[in-house]
This record gives sequence, C-alpha cells and structure tokens, in this order.
Amino acid sequence: MTAANRAGLTPTGFCADAALAAARSTTAPGALIAGTGVTRAELAAMQRELFAARTAITRTGTNLNQATAALNATGEAPVWLGHAVRRCVKALDRLDALVADIDRRLR
Repeated sequence: MTAANRAGLTPTGFCADAALAAARSTTAPGALIAGTGVTRAELAAMQRELFAARTAITRTGTNLNQATAALNATGEAPVWLGHAVRRCVKALDRLDALVADIDRRLR
C-alpha cells in the first residue's frame, strides 16, 4: 500500500502496473526511470498535463481562427476575443511550467 501511495496509484492499480511492467520487462510504477529521477507515475502525471495543455491550446487556436474570420467579415473583433487570448496565455503558462518542471527533474 505504501508503494502504491508513493506512486500515486491505488493498490489495485499499482499491482496491475507492476504486473504489466514485469510482463513487458519495463519499469515498475514506483521505480525511478533510469537517469531521470522521475517515477513512472510522475511521468504519467506530466503526460496528462501535456495532453491537457495541448487540448487547451488547440481549442484556443480554433477560437482565434473564428475570431479572424469574424474580423475579416465584419471589420470588428468579436467581444470574446480578449477571453480567447487570455485562455491561450494561461495554457502557454501551464505548458511553460510543466516544461520547467521536467527540465528541473532531468538535471
């Protein structure tokens, strides 16, 4: 249970990951990944953050494309454009923080 907690997993999830790691001859969930100082669970959490940041940036890009189309059609920016830009800045800030965290862990 302690190992599962350290890995950020339930005991069942830890056992499942450990069994898969053994079958694949890969790293166990709570073990450090060679040369990184990061556990598999920590790396998985970072991956989820990267996916979330990518999704946010993609959605914002879609909004910015719509804003550009509206600006070209009417000559005026939509009222929600400022919100879309702030969302983009927020997503990029999250991404920058995650990249900095990864860089710090790899040193």
